[in-house]
Amino acid sequence: MGRWLSVLTLLLVMAARAQPVPRNEQLLRALETARTPAEARPLLERLEQALKDGELFGEETRIARLTRRFWEDPAAPSAVRFQLQEIYGMIAPALAAMEPSLAETLFVHGPLGWLQGKDPERRRWTLDVLTLGWEILYGQNLQEVFLQALPAMLASAATWPEEEFEVVLYLLADRIALSTEMRLPDGLPTAFVERLRRYRGNYIWKLPEILALDTTETGTNRLIAWAQHPPPPPPSLAAYPHRWRERFLEKLDGRRLTPEQKRQVVALLSDPELRDAVFRLVRAWRYRGEPLPPPPPEMLPMLEEWAVREHCEEAVRLLAAAGREGLTRLFRIVMEEFRDWDAPVREPRPCEWDRWSTLFAHADAIADRIEAAYREAPTPRLLRLLARPGRWEVVLEALSSPEAALRREAAFLLALAVAPEEDALARTGDAGQGQALVASWKKRPELQARAQKALRQALRDEDPNVQREALRALLYLGDETAWPVLLAVMRVENENRFQTFLSGFRPVLTDSLAHALTEVARRDSSEAVRRRAVVLLGRAAPGPWQTVVEPVLREMLGDPDPEVRRAVAEYFAAVPAREVATTTALLEATHDASEYVRHAAAMALGLARGWTPELVDRLEVRLREGDPDENVVRGLERAYLHALRREPGSVDRLLAIVLERKGPARWRKALAEGPPADSIVVRALLERLASRPLKDWASMPPKFGLEALQRMIEFFVRAEEDPLPLVLIGHLVPREMLDPWLIRRALEDPNLSLEHRLWLIHQTLEIPADLRENVWRLLMQALREEEGGEMTLALFGRWGFAGVRRLVEERWDEPETLRRVARYLRRQEELGKLRAATGNTGGPHLPKPSDEDLPWIEATLARLVPGTRDPRLAPLVELLGLWDLGNDPALKKATFQTRIPQLLLRHLADPVECRAVAEAVGSLFSRGIVPRCP
Repeated sequence: MGRWLSVLTLLLVMAARAQPVPRNEQLLRALETARTPAEARPLLERLEQALKDGELFGEETRIARLTRRFWEDPAAPSAVRFQLQEIYGMIAPALAAMEPSLAETLFVHGPLGWLQGKDPERRRWTLDVLTLGWEILYGQNLQEVFLQALPAMLASAATWPEEEFEVVLYLLADRIALSTEMRLPDGLPTAFVERLRRYRGNYIWKLPEILALDTTETGTNRLIAWAQHPPPPPPSLAAYPHRWRERFLEKLDGRRLTPEQKRQVVALLSDPELRDAVFRLVRAWRYRGEPLPPPPPEMLPMLEEWAVREHCEEAVRLLAAAGREGLTRLFRIVMEEFRDWDAPVREPRPCEWDRWSTLFAHADAIADRIEAAYREAPTPRLLRLLARPGRWEVVLEALSSPEAALRREAAFLLALAVAPEEDALARTGDAGQGQALVASWKKRPELQARAQKALRQALRDEDPNVQREALRALLYLGDETAWPVLLAVMRVENENRFQTFLSGFRPVLTDSLAHALTEVARRDSSEAVRRRAVVLLGRAAPGPWQTVVEPVLREMLGDPDPEVRRAVAEYFAAVPAREVATTTALLEATHDASEYVRHAAAMALGLARGWTPELVDRLEVRLREGDPDENVVRGLERAYLHALRREPGSVDRLLAIVLERKGPARWRKALAEGPPADSIVVRALLERLASRPLKDWASMPPKFGLEALQRMIEFFVRAEEDPLPLVLIGHLVPREMLDPWLIRRALEDPNLSLEHRLWLIHQTLEIPADLRENVWRLLMQALREEEGGEMTLALFGRWGFAGVRRLVEERWDEPETLRRVARYLRRQEELGKLRAATGNTGGPHLPKPSDEDLPWIEATLARLVPGTRDPRLAPLVELLGLWDLGNDPALKKATFQTRIPQLLLRHLADPVECRAVAEAVGSLFSRGIVPRCP
C-alpha cells in the first residue's frame, strides 16, 4: 500500500508542476548530463522531434538553459548548430516572453559576440544564423535589442573579408531594411560607412537602403553627401547616374531635417539631374507644414524661371523663403500677370493663385516696393496687397479715386474690414485672406472714424458697387444716415442696376430701420419699390425685427401685383412663419393665379411653425386637389410632412404613413431624411405606439441563411426604397427619448419571444444606466434558455469583457449552465464568421480580454484543481478567449508576467483537460502546433 501511495504522490506532484511525460523528462535529464556536442546530437534530434510532436510546452526556459552550452561551443559541428537553430526557432517566441534576459543573451548578445571573435568559420556560421533567423528567432522586442547592439558588430565588420562583409550587407538590406519600422538607434559606425563607400560588390545597389537605416542627424548628412558625391553606380544604373543619386535623396523623405540640411538639399537644384527629386522633397516639407530654407542667392534666377513652369508651386514657396529679394522677383511675375488680368481672352500660366496668395501672405516684407508700384500705376490688386500689411491710408485715398475700379476695390476692402460677414469673406476667393485683412484693419483703430466718414461720402458714388459696400458697412455699424441712400436705391428705375446692387448685399438692420422698410413695402405707390423692399428684408441678416414685420408682410400676400406676392412668399420661404395666421395666408396663396407664387408659398409652408389640426386638414385637401405645376405638388408634399412633424393633433395621419404605408414611398424616404418631430408630437406618437402590437412597427428582418439569401436581399432592397417603420420612428423620435422607451417596451412585453425582445433592445444606441440591470437579467434568461440567436452575443458585447467576468462569477456554481452558455455564444460567433465568409456583414464577437483583466483570469484559473476534470475548464477557455492572448505581442508579454501559462500547463497531463486547453496553450506559446494530449 505504501508503494502505491508513493507512486500516486509522485503523479500528483508531476501534475502540479506541469511535468511532461516521463519519456521527455528522461530526455531532458540526458541532455543535462551530455558532455560533448557529439554526445548530445542524437538527444537533440529526439528533442526536435518531441517539439514538432507538440510536447514539452512550458519547458522552453529549461531547454534553452540545457542546450545553451552546445550553442556556444565553438567546436560544435555544423549539423548540431543548425539542429539547435531549428529547436530555438520553435521555442523562441515563448522564451522571449517567459525569460527575456535569457532570450537576449542567447539570440542577440551571444551571436553578436561570436561575430566579433577571430574564428572565421564560427563567424560565417553565425552570420548564416542571423540572416536566416531574423524573422524566425527575433520577436519585435528582440529585434530592438538586436539593433541597439548591432553597431558594435558593424564596426568590427569593416575589417572582414569581402565574402563575410557581403553577408552583413545582405542582413542589413534584405532583412532589416525590409521592416520599415526598423532603424538603428545609434547610427552606422564611421569605419563601416567608409568601407561601404569603397564597396563594389553585388549589394552596391542596396547602399541607399543601408544608409537609410541610420536615422540620426549624421545618417541624414551622409545621405545628402552621397547624393552630392556618390560612389560609382552599380552596372544596372551606369547609364543613368542621376537615378543613382536620386535614390539617396529619396531616402530623405519622411525625415525631419535641420534648416542647414534643407539648405544643402535645396542647393542641389542647381544640378538639373536632381531637380525633380529635390522639388519632391520640398513639396513634402510644404505639405507637412515645415518651414522651407532660404535658397542660395545664385539660385533665384532659376527659381524665378521655374515659378511659371511645372514645379511652380515649390519654386514660388522657395522664392518667398528667400526674403525680400525672392519676393521682389515674385512680385515682378505677378505684375506681368496683372497687366492682362482683365483681358477678354488670355492663357493663364500655371500656379497663378499660388503666386498671388504667397505674395499676399508676405506683402509686408516688400510693402514699400508694392506702394511704389501702386503710385506709378494704381490697380485694384495692388491696393489689396497694400491693405494686407496695413497701408489702409492708401485704401482710404482710393475711395475718392476717379477710376471706378479702384473705388470699388477700396469700398470692398473697407466694408470687409469694418463689417466682416461670412459672405464678404468668401468673396475674397479665400476666407483666410479675408480674415487676414480684417486682422490687419484691427491694428489701425485710429483710422476707424476717418473710414466711417469716407464710407458716408461713398454713399453718393455713382457706381452701385461702391454704394452697396459702403451701405452694407454703415448699416452694420448702425449708422442711420445710410437710410436715405437705401431708399433711393429701391427707387432706381433701372432694374438691372438694382439687381447689381443686390449682389453680395446682406444688410444688418436695426428694429427701427426694419420697421421703416416694412412701411415702404406696405404703403409705397410703386409696385417695384414694394417688391424691392420685401427682397431687401429677405436678404437682411436675421434679427428680432422679423417678428414685428411678419403681420405686415402676411397682409401683402394679397397685394395686387403678382411679383410683390411672389417676393413675400419667397421671404417666408427663407424666414419661417411663426404665426398661425401667416400659415393660413400661405396656404391660401397656394391657390394664387401665378404658379411662381404658388410654388414659393408651398416652399414657405415647408418651414412654417404655426399649425393647427384644421390647417393640416385644409393642407391635406389642397394636396388632393393637385396642381398643374409639379414643383408646387412636391412643395405641398414636403409641407404636409413638415406639418405632421409639428402638429400633435395629426399624429394619427403620421402613423398612417409610417405604419399603414399610406401615401407614396417617397414620403417615407423624406421622413427618414428629414429632421425629427417636435417634442410634443413625439410624446403623442409614443403614446399611440404603446397601444399597438410590436409586429405592426418593429418586425424582425429575415434571419441569415444560405437558403434565405434571396429573401434577405429583397427585404433590404425594399427597406432602402421604402424605409421600415422602426427606421422612420428612429428618425422622428430623438434617441434620448426613443432608446429608453424601446427598452422598457421590450422588458415589459412578455408575449414577445426572447429573440425579438433582445433585437428591439439592440436597435438602441445606448442602454440607460437605470435599465442596464434589467436588460442584463433578460440577457441571462435568454442565455440560460439558449434563445435569442446572435442578438444575445451582440447585446453581450455592450458590457465588454466586464460582462464575461460577471457571467463567470454569477454562474460559477452552475457549471452545466456555464458550459451551455459558452457553447451557445461560441456557436453564434461561428455563424457570424460564416456570414462574413459569404460576403455579408460579419456578426458580433465575444469580448476580448485586456491586460487589466489578466489578474482576474489568473485568479479564476487558479480556482480549478488540475486532474479533477472540473466541468468549468472548457467553458472558461471558450469565454475568456485565452487563445487570443498569444495573438497580441504586448498582451502575450503581460500574460507571461502572470501565472496563466503555468496554470494552463497543469491540465496537459490529463487527456480530457488537455483537449480543453490545448489550442489556448498552442497559441500562447506560438509554435504553430498544439500540445499532444496523452
